Amino acid sequence: MTRYVSDSLRIMRLALGRRNENDPDSSDSTLLAYLNDFVSITMPNDIKLFEQKGTLIFDIDGSTGTYTFNDVGADSNFSNISQEGFISLKDPEGESLSWNKLRIYQDPSSFYQKWGVNNEDILTVGYPTDMLYNGDTMVFRTIPDDTYTVYIFGYKISPDFSEEGNPELPFDRLLRYLAYGAAVNYARDYRFDQESLALLERNFAREREVLATNTFNQAKLSRCQPRF
Repeated sequence: MTRYVSDSLRIMRLALGRRNENDPDSSDSTLLAYLNDFVSITMPNDIKLFEQKGTLIFDIDGSTGTYTFNDVGADSNFSNISQEGFISLKDPEGESLSWNKLRIYQDPSSFYQKWGVNNEDILTVGYPTDMLYNGDTMVFRTIPDDTYTVYIFGYKISPDFSEEGNPELPFDRLLRYLAYGAAVNYARDYRFDQESLALLERNFAREREVLATNTFNQAKLSRCQPRF
């Protein structure tokens, strides 16, 4: 059954005891701001949903070795990038040819210790084997000599819910987890008494456990692959 933002806001009001929509401190826009902050800031570091694992696919050309998300038209709402991806050369018709692994660095010092700093003028262009993922910038080495398709893996961060209309939740089982998570942050900021805050935190812990159990049950069906 589809769940909506309004359903989570309703649960937030019940949990917080803030049912007056005309009060600026508990208006729909105020509660929605807490819900969005929880989704975009807290949730990516709290739990990783199985369904939010994703693949970021984009093309790079031979003009430069450094790209931003805007340069390649890629989704920037990505986090927890894996240490390996894949890269494929394209033929003149745009079809992918041979595939190779792409090692992904997130530590600039390790990356530039291997490749050197400010040495683009002396590097030989070719098939990239390494990529530095730093902020919104991706640096490839060696510098690509042709058009390549890059596949990297990570987690998608849910975008903010709009104040217009009544947006659907990405997954129905997020309903109570989001509501109680946002309610806990609200209660801390508005200095609820310790007993009320502790009750909200216990309820949030329970909803988190229910959500995590479902994610664990899906993940355990995937067998680990040997790295040799």
